[in-house]
Amino acid sequence: MTEATLTSIPAAEPPAAELEVKKDRLKKKKDKVRSAWISFIGRILAQVIGAAATITLGLMFVQKHQNSALEHEKNLAASALSAVAPDDRSVAVLPMQNFSGERGDDYFADAMTEALIADLAQMPNLRVISRTSSMFYKQAQRPLREIASELGVRWIIEGSVVRSEGRVRVTAQLIDARTDEHLWARTYDRVHGDLLTIQADVAAVIARDVRGALGSSGDE
Repeated sequence: MTEATLTSIPAAEPPAAELEVKKDRLKKKKDKVRSAWISFIGRILAQVIGAAATITLGLMFVQKHQNSALEHEKNLAASALSAVAPDDRSVAVLPMQNFSGERGDDYFADAMTEALIADLAQMPNLRVISRTSSMFYKQAQRPLREIASELGVRWIIEGSVVRSEGRVRVTAQLIDARTDEHLWARTYDRVHGDLLTIQADVAAVIARDVRGALGSSGDE
């Protein structure tokens, strides 16, 4: 075989139609990948937008709930304030002071206060603050207007007791807390004897005098 016979014959190039088919397949593959990415990104965006919308709606609901709760608290506070607003038929008896100088007479002063509260509570159309609330202000050095505001009353009764040389003296005064003016004041002297009888007697007389004073001034 000759040298010319052994020479390689160049390979024939693919037909143009085959190249076009390959190019079309590659283009379709690229389009398919692009569509898959677009679909994936679209789903991610939808989830993000959905989550943002959910969070926004949740925040709006929480804010609305907080505003409703705040409004409810304001309404309750206004109702409570209205419930304790001072009126012309409300009175508080502050703990009577012991001016005897004897610690043992503190019991007599406290018992005198309690007896007076009990007698005043029997009066119709008169709101009397309880002993528990009144005794909270024992020896309190505070303005009467401030105490009356906290208790929700217009009138304040304060007084003192003294035992000396076989006699008992009880002093009481009725004060208009709005003006800090005395409407009525009186001193009651009794011969020392049975303390329970003195307490009952003086408390009844003070309650009667207070009723008379409020009867002429309670409707102002």
